[in-house]
Amino acid sequence: DPRAVAAYDERFGLNGHAVVGFMARFAEEKGIQYLIQAIPRVKEKIPHVKFLLAGENLKVIGEKVWERLRPQIEEQRENIFVLGTIPPHAVGNFFGACDVLTVPSINSTESFGLVQVEAMLSGCPVVASDLPGVREPVRVTKMGEIVPIQDARALADAIVRVIQNKKNYIRPRAEIENAFALERTLDEYEKLFQELL
Repeated sequence: DPRAVAAYDERFGLNGHAVVGFMARFAEEKGIQYLIQAIPRVKEKIPHVKFLLAGENLKVIGEKVWERLRPQIEEQRENIFVLGTIPPHAVGNFFGACDVLTVPSINSTESFGLVQVEAMLSGCPVVASDLPGVREPVRVTKMGEIVPIQDARALADAIVRVIQNKKNYIRPRAEIENAFALERTLDEYEKLFQELL
């Protein structure tokens, strides 16, 4: 919905800025700490950039990530916006406001990233960790970059590459839908399981 995307632009002053998104609960395994570490390097290369962080941050059981990162986030509050959980019907609008989605997960048991597919369907490329399930959407579509885990520098550089060359990462929606059609997805899962055995 173009009006809803425009509302993001207005609310967070995104016009004229590149926008980096993150959508996951604030948990150690989701790697948000590496995204926060990557921000100064991204800003060095793209000064007009803002970060939209979506996902549960306050009630994540057993996690201290929010308390630990909060001072760094608040220090850069003119560039980093913490949105909390986004309702399912508004997820597409969130991705529509982003130039790139980051998925810096560090957990090797992390499964296939449906959030990435949703971002791609909204025309938003992805920078994802090089983990078996996490890298699959980018590997299949070439709609983004795959980066080593726990590497804030590589994450920053990939974010910059995608933002500066976004048109090279965009694929037609029909191509993305086709890549993740049920039959294709089942085939890919079967191949992935064979690789993991």
